Amino acid sequence: MALQSKTTLFIGGFQVPVFKRIMLHQQIDSHHMLEVVCRMDVLETLSDSLGEQSKNFLGETITLQITSLDTFSGYKELEFKGVVTQIKNVKGFNHTTGDEIIIKAQSPTYLADDGAHYASYIDTTLSEIVNSSIQGYDQSKLEVAIQPKNDATLHYSVQHDESSYDYISRLASQYGEWFYYDGKKLIFGKPGTEELSLTYSFDLKEYHLELMPQSHNYKYFTNDYLSDQTHEKTTQGITSGVNGYSGFVSNKANTIFSKETKIWNPIYNDPKSKQRMDSGVEAQKKAIEIKQVKLVGVSDNPGVSIGNIVKVEGGSYRVTNITHTNNENGDYQNRFEAITAEFDAYPNTNINTYPKSQSQSAVVKDNNDPDGLGRIKVEFPWQKPLGEMTPWIRIVTPHAGGDKGFHFIPEVGEEVLIGFEGGNAERPYMMGSLYHGSAKPDSWKTAANDVKAIRTRSGHTFEFNDTQGGEFITITDKNGNIIRIDTAKNDIMISALENMTLNAKNMQINVEENMDVSVGKNKTETIGEDSLISANNEDKQVNEEIKVLSSKYKQEAQEISTDASGEIKTNAGGKITIASAETVEYGE
Repeated sequence: MALQSKTTLFIGGFQVPVFKRIMLHQQIDSHHMLEVVCRMDVLETLSDSLGEQSKNFLGETITLQITSLDTFSGYKELEFKGVVTQIKNVKGFNHTTGDEIIIKAQSPTYLADDGAHYASYIDTTLSEIVNSSIQGYDQSKLEVAIQPKNDATLHYSVQHDESSYDYISRLASQYGEWFYYDGKKLIFGKPGTEELSLTYSFDLKEYHLELMPQSHNYKYFTNDYLSDQTHEKTTQGITSGVNGYSGFVSNKANTIFSKETKIWNPIYNDPKSKQRMDSGVEAQKKAIEIKQVKLVGVSDNPGVSIGNIVKVEGGSYRVTNITHTNNENGDYQNRFEAITAEFDAYPNTNINTYPKSQSQSAVVKDNNDPDGLGRIKVEFPWQKPLGEMTPWIRIVTPHAGGDKGFHFIPEVGEEVLIGFEGGNAERPYMMGSLYHGSAKPDSWKTAANDVKAIRTRSGHTFEFNDTQGGEFITITDKNGNIIRIDTAKNDIMISALENMTLNAKNMQINVEENMDVSVGKNKTETIGEDSLISANNEDKQVNEEIKVLSSKYKQEAQEISTDASGEIKTNAGGKITIASAETVEYGE
């Protein structure tokens, strides 16, 4: 037999005097749904227009209170506050129910489910993130209680293409925090502590217990590029300390699912990656275990409330799902589902949930990586109005290794394309750089795509030109010093505006035909030991003076001729010896 109850219903300050039926469905991590069916004449005056008065209820606050008429029963009351989201006017001339107005309302959490938003947070706590996300919504309708057990600082968290409600819901799942609307306020973190005892055949009309062993023999692992390690955590080493039904079912689960399952955990990298994964795996195992024992019951006590604990013979259980019904005769009843309360764990925990993203363009904001890993910070277009940016992210390069690789770091202000490891928006990396309308490669543009080039910020340039019949390669600096390989002419030209220095242990220069050396001013050659010149003929033209300084000077030839247009003078500090195998002739 259903409870005889008193129902009080207000919509925006207007008390609904009578109704035909009420149904309220409440579930954790979900919007609550309230449906109220009334005769049309209760809310409307006679008119040819449908919903002339009732349409004004849209967006108004609706409050529901159900109490027992039996003041001695000790029953608690049901309280709910929501927002009217739909008005349905039904004309039923031949319908047995006649004309009706169906009012549908949802919990105020609906206000925060207003479409996709984008935001990011660096080195921020869960409390701060949730509080920031909920700002801007009508606090008179949506009250919030934020008490997460996880008070650690999150290095990077992203709200990507998610409503604020969906983002907070995912954070709760990702970090194992309770998340639900209790009928009056939104809970994030510590769940309700109220306990309600139900007695079978009194206020507990029927119930059954479901035992459902689930696989929880897992090994999670993730990579950590900061420490160059792969972190692992197994669930077998985690003790939940469960007894009773929960302990029995967990032991059965270990027998049924004996093979270890390996799971990749796509968490972002920071110095606390290992610690975060370990705590996450522990929360995940407990979440699986807590769902293995479920109580399903039917009660006429309106005090059975979402998120709180009911005590029945043999155990305590936390309500996760409940549907309340009431009719015009005041017959109230609820049907609920609850999980074991032997220990505390959020049943919707999923440490492998993360924000998903396709590749995006971004602008480089910082490239001075303090850890020397060649990383950058970037700003996505959606971050710019918020003054946000990413933490340090890695760069894809053709080759990388210790003191080797392809080291090209983009400049601050340049546009780059960002990808995400596994599609996880919290694990960005740079895929490459992009040209745009204000940064074009105009100097290299050709119809035939002849030029491939590399140019640095200051103007240092490598250019590879494939123009048909005019191929060349140049290396040029900003001042015009150049090395040019002219493929078409088979020429190589090296030009230095100031000095050029060649250093080598040994050097050999081979010239197949002619070699010309032109020196604008002075030429000095210094040879540490011997110098040898071998040539068929050697001509020297000196406009003024030749001077040879040596401790000894020797000339050898089959024939020596000395011609002077003027005088020849020979001075010797000692004697002069002229010797000939034949005769010495003296000219006139």
